[in-house]
Amino acid sequence: MRTRSLLRWSVLLAILAVLAALLPGTSLARPATSGGAGRYLVMARSKADYGALRAKALHSGARIVRELPQVGTLVVDASSSARSSLAAGATVAPDGVKKIASADLPRPNLSAPGLRSAQKVTVHGSPTAAASAGITPDPAFSYKGLLWDYGRIGLPQGWNTTAGSSNVTVAVADTGLDYTHVELAPKVEQVVDFTPLEGDQPICKGAFGISDDDLAAQFGGPATTDWNGHGSWIGGNIAAALNGTGTNGIAPRVGLVALKISQWCGSAYDSELLAAFLYAADHGIDVVSISFGGYTDRSDPDQEAIYQEYVQVVKYARSKGTVIAASAGNEHVRVGAGGKVLTHGQLSTPGDKKADWPDLFGQYETPGGVPGVVDVSATGNVVNASSGSCPPGTEGTPDNTSATCKPLSDRHQAAGTGRKNQLAYYSNYGPRIDVAAPGGARKFNLPVWDRGGTPGFPYTSDDLTNVWEAFSTTSNWAVEIPCFVFTKGSGFPQGQCYSAIQGTSMAAPHASASLALIASAHPSLRKHPAALVTRLKALANDNVSNFTTALSSTDHSKGDLSGLPCSIRYCHLGGTRISSSDAYGAGLVNVANP
Repeated sequence: MRTRSLLRWSVLLAILAVLAALLPGTSLARPATSGGAGRYLVMARSKADYGALRAKALHSGARIVRELPQVGTLVVDASSSARSSLAAGATVAPDGVKKIASADLPRPNLSAPGLRSAQKVTVHGSPTAAASAGITPDPAFSYKGLLWDYGRIGLPQGWNTTAGSSNVTVAVADTGLDYTHVELAPKVEQVVDFTPLEGDQPICKGAFGISDDDLAAQFGGPATTDWNGHGSWIGGNIAAALNGTGTNGIAPRVGLVALKISQWCGSAYDSELLAAFLYAADHGIDVVSISFGGYTDRSDPDQEAIYQEYVQVVKYARSKGTVIAASAGNEHVRVGAGGKVLTHGQLSTPGDKKADWPDLFGQYETPGGVPGVVDVSATGNVVNASSGSCPPGTEGTPDNTSATCKPLSDRHQAAGTGRKNQLAYYSNYGPRIDVAAPGGARKFNLPVWDRGGTPGFPYTSDDLTNVWEAFSTTSNWAVEIPCFVFTKGSGFPQGQCYSAIQGTSMAAPHASASLALIASAHPSLRKHPAALVTRLKALANDNVSNFTTALSSTDHSKGDLSGLPCSIRYCHLGGTRISSSDAYGAGLVNVANP
C-alpha cells in the first residue's frame, strides 16, 4: 500500500499562513496593537490594587473578558481611551497569540472532517498479546515498530511498578479532547472550554470565517470536542484507555482533563494559556501538558509584561502543586536561560522570502522557556540509511513527499545514520532543555524539502508497521490531523480515528505522562513539583549520544526534493554537531523504574 501524503512541512510561525493560503479572502487574526482598540491584559501594580483596578476598568467602559485575581490581572476588551486610562495605574499589554508547536501539520479539509475523510488501513496479520508487565497492553503494542516510542522510555518494564493512579490527573491544554472517542471517553473527567472568551469573533472565525460552533452545526458533533485533532493525539499518548482494543496511553490509569484553549485552527490567546494554568492549579491537577508556544521580544515593554505574567502564573501553579510540561519548539534554535534564543535564524523553507522567517536571536521561547516549566526537546525513532540506488517511485516528489528511499547522491544527508534517539531535525535544543522525549521525525531525519522521508505507517506500508513519526489517537471530528481507521481483525475498534504526527508537541505529553507515573508510584511526591521534576531528571537515561547537527548559515543550495534555492540561509542542517547535553538536557525520559 502506498498513499499520497496529506502532510506538508510547516513550522510554528508558518502554520496559519499556510492555512490562510488555502482559504482565499480571509485574513489572519492578530493580537491587539499598542494604542488601538482591542484585547489587553491589565496587570495591577499589587494584589492590593486589584479591586480598585477592576472598578476603574468598568468605569472606563472596558469590557472585562476574564478575571485572573490569583495574579492581579484582568483580560479586557478596551478602546484606546480606556486603555490609556487603565495604563495610568497598571501595566497594560496586548493579549498575543500562541500557536500549536507541531513540526508537521497537514492542510485542512474542512468539507470532510474526521471519519468522513478517513483513510482505511489494513494491517497484515493478527495482533498477539504482549508479554504481561503489570498490565496486558492493548493490541497496538504488539505490532512491530508501531509504538516504538514507548520502548524508548522504559515500557513495558515500568508498568510492573504502575500504570498510573486514578488519584493523579493530567490536563491537556490544547485544542480539546475528543470525548466521543472509544479510547478517550472513559478517561476524560472534565472539559473546560476557554474559547468562548474569545468573544463574538473567535480567532479561527476571524481568520478563516469558520468556528468550532460552525463545524458542530454543519457536521453534528459537539462544539466542545476537538475539531483539530492535535489535543486528542496528546491525550491518547498520555492516558488512552486500557480497554483491550486499539492502543493505551503511557499512563492509562490516570485521569484526563481537557483544557480547551484553541478551536480548530490551532491558535490561542496568551490569556487562554494563562487562565488554563491557573485553573489547573486551583483544581488540584497534578500535571499540565502544553504544546502551544511562540517567541517573546523582551526588549519590547509590552512583551516583557506578558513574559513576566507567565513567570507569575507558573510560580503560582508550582506553589499549588501543579507541574507544567511544555514543548520546546520546532525552529531548531539553541535556547538558553529563561528561554533566550542563542543562535541566529530558524529552520526556513527554501524558496521563501527572508521576511517570512525572522531571526529569533535574542527572543525568548514562551511558555516552554519560562522558569519553572519543564522544557522538553524531541527525539526520533532511528536515522535510516540512504541508498546507492532507489527503485522507481520510492524517492518521492514535491507533491508526494513520502519518500521511502533517499539516494546517496543527495547533497544533504543526516548525521548519525543507524542511530536511535537522535535529536529530531526540527527540535529546539540548548542549556534550557530539561529532558528529551520521543517526538518522532521523518525516516531520514531531515526536512521534507531535503527528502527527509516518509512519516512511516500508516501513510505507507513499505516499512510494514514501523512509524518514523509518533502514533496515537486523534479526534473523530478532526479537520486538521489526518484520520486513519483500521479494518476488522486488526485489534483496533472500528470507526475510530488514529494518526501519526511529529513535533516537540509530541514530546511534551511523553514527559507529562512520565511525571504522572512517577507521582502515581510515589504519592509523597504529589503536590511537590520540585521533587517530582528532580526525580524525572534523575531517572532520565543519560547514556545517549547525539549526532544531529545545527542549521547551516552558509548553505544556500537547493532542496534535494523541492529543487528550490535557499537564498535566505538556515534551510539545511549541516552546521556543528549539537552536544548531547544540549540535545537531551538531563537525558531521555525513562520510567522503567518510576
